[in-house]
Amino acid sequence: MKIPVTINDEKLILDENPDEKLLYVLRKRGFISPKRGCERGKCGFCTVLLDDNPVSSCMIPVGIVKDCQIVTLEHFSKTKEYQDIKSGFEKAGLNVCGYCNSFKYLKVYKLLKENYRPSKEQLLELTFEDKCSCTEQGAFINGILYATANRHESEGRKKNV
Repeated sequence: MKIPVTINDEKLILDENPDEKLLYVLRKRGFISPKRGCERGKCGFCTVLLDDNPVSSCMIPVGIVKDCQIVTLEHFSKTKEYQDIKSGFEKAGLNVCGYCNSFKYLKVYKLLKENYRPSKEQLLELTFEDKCSCTEQGAFINGILYATANRHESEGRKKNV
């Protein structure tokens, strides 16, 4: 089946079985940031942005991504938003393992995009979704808070507003 799609700002026509999972299509095309994990949509290792929303690519049949925008961490890592998050993670001493990078960066991106200042409940909810044990919850929360401050500074907002 021919499936028109945009991956990392490149318009493509995928010729794939519509039932094949997006994760495997991306991996065949050389994208290494979405990792194979639980294959049940629980671990987040295969997270990508689908029309600007983080999704588990292991759960998405490629047949339903027709005319969608897909962004992998390879492409997202070139953005200002990524740099703000990365800097926040570094300031908090967060060292992600490589498997959970897509989950952490893309989920934090979405959280910060939707919330000027994430609430304690939102922070806890996101950190509970994180199934990787490479970072402890407090450091992850601190990284998100530092990333929030970086975003505000990038936008020219006062730090304590």
